[in-house]
Amino acid sequence: MKTVVLTAPGEDLVTREKPIPELSRGDVLIKVDLCGICTSDISAQRGDASDYSPPVVLGHEIAGVICESRNRNYLEGQKASVDPVMCCGICYYCKKGLTKFCPEICGVGHDIDGGFAEYVRIPKMLADTEGIAVVPDEVKPEELMFLEPLACCFGALEETPLGENVVILGAGPIGLLFIQLIKREGVRIIVSEPLEHRRQMAAKIGADEIIDPSDVSIVEVVKELTSGIGTDAVIAATNDPSVIPETFQMLRRGGYANIFGIFPHDTSINLDVEQLHYSGHKVFSSWALNRKDTKAATEEISKRELKLEAILTGKFTLAQPMEAFNYVVSRKGIKAAFAP
Repeated sequence: MKTVVLTAPGEDLVTREKPIPELSRGDVLIKVDLCGICTSDISAQRGDASDYSPPVVLGHEIAGVICESRNRNYLEGQKASVDPVMCCGICYYCKKGLTKFCPEICGVGHDIDGGFAEYVRIPKMLADTEGIAVVPDEVKPEELMFLEPLACCFGALEETPLGENVVILGAGPIGLLFIQLIKREGVRIIVSEPLEHRRQMAAKIGADEIIDPSDVSIVEVVKELTSGIGTDAVIAATNDPSVIPETFQMLRRGGYANIFGIFPHDTSINLDVEQLHYSGHKVFSSWALNRKDTKAATEEISKRELKLEAILTGKFTLAQPMEAFNYVVSRKGIKAAFAP
């Protein structure tokens, strides 16, 4: 089978032929229909993320069909995606349901071969801990591939009190998922995005106010829209660290800032700690997903109510690894995926 392999951080991805994985007892084999390209995959290829285990097949935003199962909990022919986080199930964090913080954490497409391939093996350890999400047959691969990022958004929103106004910085794939989930809560959504085609998409799927930060001061606009008070919450769904100082300038006193985006490992940001203290801002980050988030995303995907297909703007073969990654980095589209 064809695969896309990270041979070393900072090196170009390569297409390699590998044997179709053989299963041990309890394992599951998924035939991949689509696998989305995540910002974390880009970080791994660029060398910004140093905790991967190359050589490894990247990819964790998987949509496929179970083609072989040696696990009684899953059947051949089921449409399935994956919660890529493997955990021990017995440590302090796992018992609290915080599987992403397990000290024995191991990831599909991170430490073991992932979904940039024709087939991906899901080990017993993951299958036995509800790490495979099964959806109805009518769900399209173009919808199913968003299950993992959607789960991450569910986790972030559980931690973020929204109030009456929320600012989303960035209308990339994650920002567009946030818009759709928040829209149902009756909260006014203010989006800041410098690219025209992404602003258009944000408007199409429900943003209330859309700002081009290259044209106006987002802080001034947000203050004007909120009668000078500031927004209740900001979600930084971008990998541009320059937006972070502005985040606190547009927040109301006691407001919430969720730093969701993935920044390069050497990013340094200067914050006015005294101002932060007296403003009462709550600052935190949301990272990855827990099993409960996967369950919520599985239920949501199964309803087929979100506008997901429109977010996927580029499909590439496994013979085009760097073309696909360059497409994502160029931001010409919105979301890209490998279609084996």
